[in-house]
Amino acid sequence: MAASIEPVPMVAEGRRGPLRSSSRGIHAFRVTRRPTSILRRGFVGSTWLVAGALCFVLDGVESAGWPRQGALVLSALSALFGLWVFWRDGACRITAVGLYHLAFALFVGFSGLYQVARAWSDAAGASLFPALAICYFVQVTTWLLFWSGLGIPDLPPDAGQADGRTAGWAMRCGAVLLTLAVAGSTMIPGSVPLVNSAGFIGVLLLSAGLLGGPMRRWLPLGAVVIGVAFAIYFIYLFNGFGRLVLGALALALLVIAAHRDRRRLTKSLVLLGAAPVLLFLAGLRASDASASPGVEEDGFESAVSPLHSFAQLLDLHAMGSLPMAMGETFLNAAVGLIPRAIWPEKPVGFGADLVPFLSPELAGTAHSEAALWHGEWLFNFGLPGLALMIPVTGLVVRAIDWLLLRASSKPLDRPSAVGVYAGTILAAVGLFDLVWVGSFTYVVRTGGRLLVLLAVLLLLAWGASRLRTSGHAPESYSVAGSRRAGSHRAGGGARAERRSAMQQRSCSSGRFSGL
Repeated sequence: MAASIEPVPMVAEGRRGPLRSSSRGIHAFRVTRRPTSILRRGFVGSTWLVAGALCFVLDGVESAGWPRQGALVLSALSALFGLWVFWRDGACRITAVGLYHLAFALFVGFSGLYQVARAWSDAAGASLFPALAICYFVQVTTWLLFWSGLGIPDLPPDAGQADGRTAGWAMRCGAVLLTLAVAGSTMIPGSVPLVNSAGFIGVLLLSAGLLGGPMRRWLPLGAVVIGVAFAIYFIYLFNGFGRLVLGALALALLVIAAHRDRRRLTKSLVLLGAAPVLLFLAGLRASDASASPGVEEDGFESAVSPLHSFAQLLDLHAMGSLPMAMGETFLNAAVGLIPRAIWPEKPVGFGADLVPFLSPELAGTAHSEAALWHGEWLFNFGLPGLALMIPVTGLVVRAIDWLLLRASSKPLDRPSAVGVYAGTILAAVGLFDLVWVGSFTYVVRTGGRLLVLLAVLLLLAWGASRLRTSGHAPESYSVAGSRRAGSHRAGGGARAERRSAMQQRSCSSGRFSGL
């Protein structure tokens, strides 16, 4: 059943009565989705579950000392399922649910295929299949219960589009932030993470203004400018580590670009470009292999090791050697944004907690491990935690998806709307960090970027407040509205006189001869 959207005119109240919207119109859109039938969802979900269950038959067939066939097929199924949901969810739009599944396809599906192909040690191979099975069935079950019925959203024609003034503000603000970030990284070697976050936000806002504003008509020119901004970020702010940050920035730009699509061109670009991008990022990491002991020569270790580490955690749990943290890592993540200079005894993140169990020889160093989002639930609550992970993840990702849909369903007619839109994109692309290593990295990276964005909006609000107090610049923006409220009061009488004079001239020229 197709849903519809009915525009509802909004009227703001001013001191002298209602203030009508501009000629373009301001509407509150009731954004709905075309739901998928329960029977169809159940059939599709059951098909994926049965396909995964059939892999247990292959699990009994050993090859090279361990059941490689079952792990191979289950890895392929994980990759296919993740890519299928990414392609299907949201139609042409790139959604938070789709990004979560794209991360699953990379860190579980591709990782499993890689490990089977590389034929890691017999011990690692023996525990690989249970780890794959847990990840696969948790993912499919979560999708079936919480995400399969979302359907395709119906959006208004001007969804996610900015007017010229707002787009200009976004481009100027993005250019200033990127310039300040580059200057900070040049003057302060090894700059603080907030400098990197400022550059990230700068490229994002610049792209939102170019792709969402009137400049979208000149897409080739906009693409060149965005490419130059991305290159500046890569050259001056990327230090060779944290390659997932580069991927998150690229995905954030593609989320914005996808709002222009009518035939899933951006999603096709993501899928076709995934392999070349992986090879490029692996090459960056491989170039540091000689200077970083323990780094795989092909540079894929950071992408494939989380699944391997999760398999090791399962073995430790089965032997009773893995204590349960009972939610401690989630509490540590909640305070992750507090600078260690202010709180020297601040708890470490989940990745550092894993070092004594997975790499005891590196305990006490700055080394950290990654064991998937699934590993954090296992580390805290054991196997019951993996069952608890299903509703928590389902609700959290669905909430982020809803916020992104709501922010992108309205016209970006003021800076605050652009800020909310950019913030929801940050929360969505940050899900790659969540799947990769857990909540602490997600909070630190995504939270740092959101702090920079919030600071920009607060600075804008402070500037608008100063202008209102001084009575200058009546056309300036405020965060709460698209025009300074005082401009209505200061210019209301003059506009009324101009309208009266124009009406008198029109009457005298015969335009209203029928009255």
